[in-house]
Amino acid sequence: MDDRPERNSQTQLKVKVLHYPFMGTGINTERLILLGRLCYSPMGTDELESILTGDKPSKEEVGRFVRGLIKSGHLGVLEHWYTTFAVEGYSRISSQQNDRHRLMKVFKEPGVIYFNEPVQASADVSQLQQSQRYVKEDNFKYVTPPSFSKHPEFLQRYEKLQEEVLDMQREGLSLGIPAEDVRFALTNATETRFVITTNARQLRHMFNLRCCQRAQWEIRRMFNLLLKEYKKIAPNIFYGAGPSCEDLGYCPEGKMSCGRAPTLDDLRETYEARKKQS
Repeated sequence: MDDRPERNSQTQLKVKVLHYPFMGTGINTERLILLGRLCYSPMGTDELESILTGDKPSKEEVGRFVRGLIKSGHLGVLEHWYTTFAVEGYSRISSQQNDRHRLMKVFKEPGVIYFNEPVQASADVSQLQQSQRYVKEDNFKYVTPPSFSKHPEFLQRYEKLQEEVLDMQREGLSLGIPAEDVRFALTNATETRFVITTNARQLRHMFNLRCCQRAQWEIRRMFNLLLKEYKKIAPNIFYGAGPSCEDLGYCPEGKMSCGRAPTLDDLRETYEARKKQS
């Protein structure tokens, strides 16, 4: 008879925005985007500072300016709005998809060609993830896909497998096997936690891809939760943010489209048909 206390093995997905510009102050975070005015008028450093902390323009005017930039596709200024968020209750298998968002900005001397020379660069997305090498998984939680609930026997086998893996973790650690080796027995369902720092432009791009109906269910759930939080914090910066079909008005998935919006091929066909008519 198993006399071990019943444990709470199921995870609960949780997201939390840890930082964004002017957080904890009385300054509207979206005022940072007003720095984009520098591109359109001969403003000095003192003027730039005043538009961040002054009484004018109003919150409504700030919103119109930010939405105008987004509508016109001038998204570069959004790269100055950095934010950090944390996630827990997420599976290891899904967390690997975050590493694909690693666009780089490269800084080098104009006109110089580099051959096998290092150049300075910084990632648009930086991630800190809880290490299975240093954090012992002797009481881990795991994620269960919702689809398993439709198949009780399969679900039972899955839960049994996780408990067997847990027994292996505890036994391996008790034998003195290094945690970095014992972790090889863990499954991809094991919970992980991570912190991501990125900018608003890249975050909008991530919403395009990860809020899509075709995205994997867990990563879609996480980014939908994040989108709700960021729209509360900066409704204009994240104006229209979401899956590509809602943000861009078309689907970039081509033949893999779910059919909610026209694809680029559909738009091209419509354009060519109009050209012939004119």
